Amino acid sequence: MQNIPRRLKLLEKKLASLPIDSDAMLVSELDGFVAGLLVCPDLIMPSEWLPLVWGSDEDEAPVFENARQAEELIGLVMEHYNATAQDLQSGRYAPVFEVDTRHDEVLWELWIGGFETAMQLRPESWIAVLDSDEDTRSALTGLILLTRINQGDSGLREDEVKELTEKAPDLIGPWVEILNAWRVSQHLAGQPVPPAPSFGKVGRNDPCPCGSGKKYKKCCGLN
Repeated sequence: MQNIPRRLKLLEKKLASLPIDSDAMLVSELDGFVAGLLVCPDLIMPSEWLPLVWGSDEDEAPVFENARQAEELIGLVMEHYNATAQDLQSGRYAPVFEVDTRHDEVLWELWIGGFETAMQLRPESWIAVLDSDEDTRSALTGLILLTRINQGDSGLREDEVKELTEKAPDLIGPWVEILNAWRVSQHLAGQPVPPAPSFGKVGRNDPCPCGSGKKYKKCCGLN
């Protein structure tokens, strides 16, 4: 892992502490997932996407050791979500990549896997992006091409795949910022595209962000 803030190191530790069968995201995958959520033309609420972070099925509450563990993890995930939103708004977004220190190789594939997971939550909403200006279309098609390379079905020649794979770490950040700029421009133009949201702490009587359908105080906030 590249040098990351202390909060992300703590988040990495908390995700790793979940049961192996929970299929929790790695931090790089989560970073791509959060970026995809934030630049998506549709607003996706935490109650829908949070369970995917720790690999919980849609119809069941996540399994935590206790309420404190759940509250800490949710808080760290939302902190990263809000920090990423602020970085995008200020033009300082930098994707978080795993690094293979043996070969000094940037492993962007985990990040793009998370981004793809976010896209799959609202696949139809991205059509509007493909109908936008050339730079925005190119940014989205570039990211989609990386997802296909990651899946092994890009249709490109081997030399083309190698070239794009080497350039991917430098292309991903600017592409995400282009998509975010388009999203913001649509909002300013009066289109039904909300700005990147920032979610605060969950109220005790609010629906639990884990997606269980219960109030927070009767679910992950239970003392």
